[in-house]
Amino acid sequence: MQFGMPFLLENSSIEDAARLGAELKLDFVELNMSFPLCGLDNMSAAELTDLQEKYGVYFTFHLHEEMAPCTFSKYVREAWLREAREAITLARLAHMPAVNLHWLRGIYVTLPDHVDHLFSRYRKAYEQNVLAFRSICEEASQGQVRVCVENTERPWEPFQTDTIELLLESDAFGLTLDVGHEKVAGYKDAWFYEKHPGRLNHMHLHDARPNQCHMPLGAGELDIASLVHRADTANARAVIEIKTEAALRSSVQYLRERGLYHA
Repeated sequence: MQFGMPFLLENSSIEDAARLGAELKLDFVELNMSFPLCGLDNMSAAELTDLQEKYGVYFTFHLHEEMAPCTFSKYVREAWLREAREAITLARLAHMPAVNLHWLRGIYVTLPDHVDHLFSRYRKAYEQNVLAFRSICEEASQGQVRVCVENTERPWEPFQTDTIELLLESDAFGLTLDVGHEKVAGYKDAWFYEKHPGRLNHMHLHDARPNQCHMPLGAGELDIASLVHRADTANARAVIEIKTEAALRSSVQYLRERGLYHA
């Protein structure tokens, strides 16, 4: 099984992150494109490939966390679609196996007796935008990169799972399981992963409690060994998604001491 680390706020550069990943004998580094240092204008396929060869780690992308490729505004949507196309193309050219994506619920209106989501209210236009996004991802990935949709701390709405189903009709898409988000969301999306057991390609691994995510391994309530086994059985890679270098080091040590770490 392959383990990786996220790009940390402490990392001074992508090379600095790769150096740390190599020191910890990790397999890959997930570059979060919300960080300015990991923006498209600061990376090239040649530079990323050189770093992979130098440090013996590969990269994955976490697409911009505010990415909204299905928004109704034509001009805003076009900007996000361009970002997605260029990011996935760069991933392909740099031999990355996966990019990670949050599937946003979009804008909603709070009414006296319920919440009305605009993606649900204007369903036809929303689904057309979903299909356009799917087509762009297929074109950019060329069968070499998988776009993995990640659960969040709030359970998916029905219009979200319905459209993720549309994405999963394409082999260009898979699923990311964030185990801490799952805990905080009360396991309300578990049914969706059970429905698609063969589509789990990526995991964000950290410890958690009902109201707290991204804890060092062993500091929360999750059965880490069981989660590692689940990822391994699915042939999924796992990002040890911890927020500080000290917590990352302690989490790697936790895995090693329990025979869960390959290195």
